[in-house]
Amino acid sequence: MKKIFIFLFVTMLIASCDPIEDRDSLPVLKSADEVAQEIDLKVESVTPGSNEIAVSVKDGSIVLWKADGLSSFETTDTLKLTSLGKKDIICDVVTDGGTVSIQREVEVTVLEGLVPEPLSYLVGSFGDGVTWVYATDYGDGTQHWYLSSPTNWEELWWSPVADGTNPADGGFEDELFFSRADDVNTLKITTSPGAEPKSSEFEFDADNMTITLKDMDLCDYDYVFVPDVRTYEIKLLNENELVLFQDCAGSAKNLGWVWRFKKKGYRY
Repeated sequence: MKKIFIFLFVTMLIASCDPIEDRDSLPVLKSADEVAQEIDLKVESVTPGSNEIAVSVKDGSIVLWKADGLSSFETTDTLKLTSLGKKDIICDVVTDGGTVSIQREVEVTVLEGLVPEPLSYLVGSFGDGVTWVYATDYGDGTQHWYLSSPTNWEELWWSPVADGTNPADGGFEDELFFSRADDVNTLKITTSPGAEPKSSEFEFDADNMTITLKDMDLCDYDYVFVPDVRTYEIKLLNENELVLFQDCAGSAKNLGWVWRFKKKGYRY
């Protein structure tokens, strides 16, 4: 549905940008105030000073909301802002005469429900969840699941993928969905499209940068021989990248194992 709205919005936007000689045939472009009244535009803080901003227009309106790096095509939505101060809420509305931009200002004095960094990179700014997939397009395409030095995760010792060896489940379709609700962190792993996800709570240690799973191992654990150890070091975590590492991951305790993920949709 969202893709349909995007297509309609872009199509109408292009149509409103016809050459000047064709503009005479278009209806008169109405003012922002007129359009705001017609579509019953509302922008208000959920509570005084809140970072949650309730926005709405009449059903059937074609709009694009923009605020503080966020965007939405919904006629009714709640925009969750991530910083304090005065913020401009922009509503671009497609009309018969062209696109009209309406601006409203709100002031954010309270940040509610905001997850602190670096955990927010993993679960989203408000814990709504982030989906991570294997970074199969990183480097030469073989550096997303490999054996490494136990003291240097970037020192690749053996890449099963480069040797033509895949995980026991046959591939790298796993999706990891990290989220947070009511102060509880949860990881759901789906091994293939349509498969029933496995789920576990996890502990996030920001000081030592580790993740500890409570009820399951990380996906594609084939070559790791300590399944009772469910703590993984976070070697890299930002808005688009996640690298997990476990040292002493062999019976001789002389190797490491690396999982490299990326935010779903991100490309190197």
